[in-house]
Amino acid sequence: MTGTTHQMIALIAAFWVLLSYPVSLGPVLAIIAIFAVMVGALTPDLDQPTASLFRRTLGGKTVHKLFSAVSGGHRHFTHSLLGIAIIALMLRWIILTFIQPEFYPQAFIVLAAFLIGYISHPIADTLTDQGVPWLWPIPWSLKLPPGPEELRVTTGSFVELFLVRGALLVVGFLLLSSHWQTLVHLFK
Repeated sequence: MTGTTHQMIALIAAFWVLLSYPVSLGPVLAIIAIFAVMVGALTPDLDQPTASLFRRTLGGKTVHKLFSAVSGGHRHFTHSLLGIAIIALMLRWIILTFIQPEFYPQAFIVLAAFLIGYISHPIADTLTDQGVPWLWPIPWSLKLPPGPEELRVTTGSFVELFLVRGALLVVGFLLLSSHWQTLVHLFK
């Protein structure tokens, strides 16, 4: 899937989580959390040289070379349960090591937002024709739905760009319109 589709999925996932566990974030933390969700949605593709996160950041090619050397290639480490766990633990360690304790609650909200975006990425990629190696380094990819590849999403295809994104827009509109007050409360 494209980066835009991943970000749309991540935002809807984040809104759904916030509707399930409503909290008041305040305007600054809410904006930072939204940014974290968007970055998290693109981060699993750090092992892909054409990832939009590389085209948008200074030194992106260098980060890609370092990350690819460790990850084993596209849709390997970064899309696996092992990768998710290691990245989550590494970011938790960074928070506990470099952030002042009085800022832990805000830092962990940003971490949770990032992880919602991050985890939504391989879940969405499970619906693609390539699938996801959830149990990497075991070289088996889970592809949903089972059956012919024509039933799965191909990156940049009509199905992704119009059907999937169209469905995401409808779901996003329904979430926003039916829970508008709850979402506004998040920014207070």
